Amino acid sequence: MTTVQAPPTKTSTVVLVAPLSGQLMPIDQVPDPVFAQKMVGDGISIDPISQVLLAPCNGEIVQIHSANHAVTVKTAEGIEVLMHIGIDTVALKGQGFIPKVKVGDRVKTGDILVEFDADYVAIHARSLLTQIVITNSDRVTEFRPATGMVNASRDTILELVIAGGASAGAAEVGPTVTSQAIIIPNPVGLHARPSAVLAQLAKKYESTIRLHRGSDSANVRSVVGIMGMEVNRGDTVTLEATGADAEAAIAELAEAVRTGLGEEGAVPIEAAPASIAQAEVSAPAPRPRSEDPNIILGVSASAGLAVGNTYHCQRQTIQVDEEASDPNAEHRKLEKAIDQALLAIENLRAKVHGQGNPSKAAIFAAHQELLADPELLDIAGSAIDKGKSAAFAWQKPTLFWPTSSPS
Repeated sequence: MTTVQAPPTKTSTVVLVAPLSGQLMPIDQVPDPVFAQKMVGDGISIDPISQVLLAPCNGEIVQIHSANHAVTVKTAEGIEVLMHIGIDTVALKGQGFIPKVKVGDRVKTGDILVEFDADYVAIHARSLLTQIVITNSDRVTEFRPATGMVNASRDTILELVIAGGASAGAAEVGPTVTSQAIIIPNPVGLHARPSAVLAQLAKKYESTIRLHRGSDSANVRSVVGIMGMEVNRGDTVTLEATGADAEAAIAELAEAVRTGLGEEGAVPIEAAPASIAQAEVSAPAPRPRSEDPNIILGVSASAGLAVGNTYHCQRQTIQVDEEASDPNAEHRKLEKAIDQALLAIENLRAKVHGQGNPSKAAIFAAHQELLADPELLDIAGSAIDKGKSAAFAWQKPTLFWPTSSPS
């Protein structure tokens, strides 16, 4: 492990005041797994008694959802504060919401962001609970939530301790630490499940962390980015982190990767002498394939004789329209589909876990990570902006993947 020293980073505190009057509730008690499991980020919820959403801090409007039920303010420190009015309010398609700001506006604490009809929303949505979520929670080292009743624009709801002072790129400040070479021990390489485990581990740290294999590189917080590298068993990789906690991040993540990220059948592979390393890690010869569709060449798992039925599983091809005329509508379709998929996966995970199979239930974490993957969402969003349908953008993301490695 090599370390390059840099000046230590400082910490600062960001204070958020109530954007609404009402009763505070811990985010993990919200009856929506997307928020309760902090898939979007950590934060707090308010059961509102007012119906004008106010800015909880000074900053810039960086996002307003097309359904007008959610808005994001970015502070001078680079903290992104998402305010999501109600649960399942995206289905209202903007009905009952009147935005008072636009993307790019500078706002001060207490400025009006969105007016909404609380009666209409309460009748047509699951809940009025409003979530205040830090979408880049990895930059926050400590959350200090308040409790009880709060008054809009007067009472503090959340204090955030962040590293790196007021710089939006604070995670880049600090030592750069590079791991020793790691040989991937996973039987089929870094597929979805180990990639999701690695991404989850990385989210504990503030530092920027990347996985390298030769000239290929990926952000370890991106499951799609890792999977896009197609890292196979026997491949040699390194991890590189930059930030205040880079050394701790590399120590934990490098050991996790070396030991297979908890995957069954992964046995650590020690580096071999240079003279024989190439022979040991070279890719195996491709298996022969049958040209007869009625003959399937299998792979021997163990010696012995077995009798049973064989089944040929084929992937169903779903035909979708490639072009769409309304990007805003397509963005809404994609967001709704992802929300529904997250809920369905969480229900499956809970069901399997309840049947006494926690290890099998863990595979659903990989699916949840894919749905929340920042680079995949960016690519699909970009394709929609270029006139593609939501279904096509999500079905064919590789058509829009940048030619260089994701950064």
